[in-house]
Amino acid sequence: MNRISILLTFLSMVILSACGASVRIYSDIDNEGKFDQYASYDFLEFSEGNKKTISAMELERIRVAFARELESRGLKFTEKNGDVSVQITVYHREAAQASYGYYPSMYNYMERAIAIDVYDNQTRKHVWHCAAVGELEYDPQSRATALPELVAKIFEKYPIQVAI
Repeated sequence: MNRISILLTFLSMVILSACGASVRIYSDIDNEGKFDQYASYDFLEFSEGNKKTISAMELERIRVAFARELESRGLKFTEKNGDVSVQITVYHREAAQASYGYYPSMYNYMERAIAIDVYDNQTRKHVWHCAAVGELEYDPQSRATALPELVAKIFEKYPIQVAI
């Protein structure tokens, strides 16, 4: 390989690594949800798959990050029978991204999604869904450090903003 092709390969890798760090946010809302009337929330259990594949420490960090955001919007935690029930789910899947540099190639990586689903307990309706999707960070400490910011990005889509 000559110097130019080495440089182009290196630049392609740098560009791809920058792309992997981005997070995409997807949300959906039931416009009949009474978000301004909800005062309390409870958590539904993590799925058995999440309990088997994610450490209890990390699941607790995730739950605490979501609780902080919910409480900053005026909701109070209750063990059972909240106005809304909150389900948090973490998904992993293989993903690929094409690189169209000097040598076209595919960049394969693990993708992680953290999703929240909010259910109105009075009407028994699913009123809000939001998910953050991005490249999996393998280091648990790095994930823990980035988690509050990630959850805050998710809650930018929540219909009620931070209570003053």
